Amino acid sequence: MKHILSLGLFMLFTASLFSQQYDLAGMQGLRNEKGEVMLELSGYDIFVTTVKGQVNNEKTISSIKKKYNMEAVLSEYSDPNISKANNIIEAESVGRNGSKVKMNQVCYLLGKSDTEVGVILFQTLNPRDTVLEQEVVKVYLDNGLAYYISDEQTANSISFAGRKIDLGSACNRISPHNVNCNGGQMSWSEFPTFESANRDINTHIDSNVKDNLSILAEDDIDVIFEDIPSLAHRVVYRQESEFGERTYPLVVYYIAQEVRGRYVSCVLSNYAYNRNDYELAPLLQEVISIPVLPESASNPFDIPRYEDREKGSFINLIEVRAGNWFPIGNLRNAYEIAPSIGAYFGYPVKKTMAVDIGFQIAFPINRQLFDYSRSNWTEAAKANIVANVNARFRYQQEVAKNVYWTTYAGAGFISVQTNLDKEYYYDDEDKWYSFETLDVFGGVNLRYKKVGLYLEYHYTPYSISGRVSEDFGNSAVNLGVAVCF
Repeated sequence: MKHILSLGLFMLFTASLFSQQYDLAGMQGLRNEKGEVMLELSGYDIFVTTVKGQVNNEKTISSIKKKYNMEAVLSEYSDPNISKANNIIEAESVGRNGSKVKMNQVCYLLGKSDTEVGVILFQTLNPRDTVLEQEVVKVYLDNGLAYYISDEQTANSISFAGRKIDLGSACNRISPHNVNCNGGQMSWSEFPTFESANRDINTHIDSNVKDNLSILAEDDIDVIFEDIPSLAHRVVYRQESEFGERTYPLVVYYIAQEVRGRYVSCVLSNYAYNRNDYELAPLLQEVISIPVLPESASNPFDIPRYEDREKGSFINLIEVRAGNWFPIGNLRNAYEIAPSIGAYFGYPVKKTMAVDIGFQIAFPINRQLFDYSRSNWTEAAKANIVANVNARFRYQQEVAKNVYWTTYAGAGFISVQTNLDKEYYYDDEDKWYSFETLDVFGGVNLRYKKVGLYLEYHYTPYSISGRVSEDFGNSAVNLGVAVCF
């Protein structure tokens, strides 16, 4: 009897939730070219779409879980208070890009026909608000969401907490309540209480503690926000780029405030020259100003200085080089010097390490005759071209500002093309006789900014090719200039 009473109270409670009214005035939605809708309300990202399938079909359910990264499913059930066939999935998603804040997810699958399913996915970094979720579902079932949805991706004007702001033609909507204009970005959300707005802004701060973001500066600063004296939490981030490009510091202002009877959480950001740059992008100036700059602020009349990088700067990925090969020992009997060109293309392993694939082509001068062995006889030959293809592992350090020291080791194959032409050869074959062997090498590079000097030693046992004698030689030094990007 006790269990029956509990079940009855639960059904009465869920039914009452659907009968409550939730203020959806702060909701905004955008529709993309595929007809999919994204809404924002009180810290929720809400996705609305239609898919092929059936509500209770395992294949349909699995594809939806995969599409929306619903990794840790907490429960699956149907709600008898919803008039349509339905399946509800509650889940929790791990933090993205190294964030430690988990995302709460709930997905409603609602039958539309025998072959189509309506999908409403709610995602929030805050604690769930089931009244809000069910009110949105109710409006969806009543075909009332169209009132909140726009197809316009540009942001010539926006409604910000009840005030219309004209922005011009240079601004775009990244998502609902999220606008970007020429390097400035602003996202916001409206809440029923100041406590919930303040909790949301703190969640945003926590969610930006990520593996790929380092914090250069963090403090509170007095601002004027929508003509209201407010306190903003200012954080200067630098993104750790995997691909070597230099990144500007990103300055972010986090604000929670009551504006015109609405409780707003707002995140404003723009790029800066350094951590002490307090200049605001034009978009940010529409809603925020800083009445008194800190003493540490950069002088606006100074030449801007870029934020210094930490030691262990990001590694370059492209290297173009020109140099000379100098044979050592017996190899000098074949040639005395060989001007060379080459290039390497890298893949970063860490910000100070990379694996490269490259090639070098050298053109021997002061060539001497040597014995080249063919099937049944030996003939005097000279080296025309020396070419190698190889892979190397590279480690780079920043030893002073803009000065980099690189060590590397690698292996590949080297080929020597001779001046002996073949009597018979196919169109896809080389006209000249050649011989190949293994190339093992190590080297160093000292670079200032983009330009550096390299020195490397190559061990190439040419005799294992069977085309030259054992005393042909096997060592050379390569010295030259490298330009890195």
